[in-house]
Amino acid sequence: MATTMDNEQKTLWNTVKLLSQLQDKEKAETLLKTTIEKSLRLMNVYTPVVSQLRFSVPVESYLDEMKQIDAQIREKIEISQSEQIFEELLDYIEMISKMTEKPQETNRKMLASILAEKTQRPTYVGKILHSPMNKTVATNTQKESNHPYYTTREAAHKLGLSDQTIRRMCENERFQGAYRSEGGHWRIPEENFITSKKQDKRIDEFFEQIDMRNEEAGDVDEFNL
Repeated sequence: MATTMDNEQKTLWNTVKLLSQLQDKEKAETLLKTTIEKSLRLMNVYTPVVSQLRFSVPVESYLDEMKQIDAQIREKIEISQSEQIFEELLDYIEMISKMTEKPQETNRKMLASILAEKTQRPTYVGKILHSPMNKTVATNTQKESNHPYYTTREAAHKLGLSDQTIRRMCENERFQGAYRSEGGHWRIPEENFITSKKQDKRIDEFFEQIDMRNEEAGDVDEFNL
């Protein structure tokens, strides 16, 4: 599973570089956000601040360095969670901040949001969901909301994780405001993610174009698209 995840992340970083070379700045920025989001999620780090940021896609050498550090940190975290690894994670977050207009301010906000997420107590909705007597109340309260949401299947596809893992994350309150529908299915508010469904669709369409061209002409060099 780890090898598959590494390959997926490498593909994402390489595609960001490809889009940058093609000078498709909008798609490059969107995919960069997606790549960072998946990277941080796999490191068990959640910082909603990133969704509010505008990124400038850096030079290729910087993207290659990000890709390498991403893989190294995730590999080390799976083995242990020493102080040194968290120092490397802080450096990684600083590198992310440098791709924004105000690096120092962004770095502070990202760290503050991570600490807040790690230390916050369960939300009111979370408490209700753990109370069988009030489950209907929680469902009705959330049902009245018209905010866009992700299903566990959609979130699993987005983050490159299994549906079971996403459901477990919902049960452990890893997604703010996640709730069960009347049919008992988890619903995850869109604001939990860096990119929107509309942006996800555009990136998926881009990958579909690559796949179609590969089927038509064999193994196509993506840099010739």
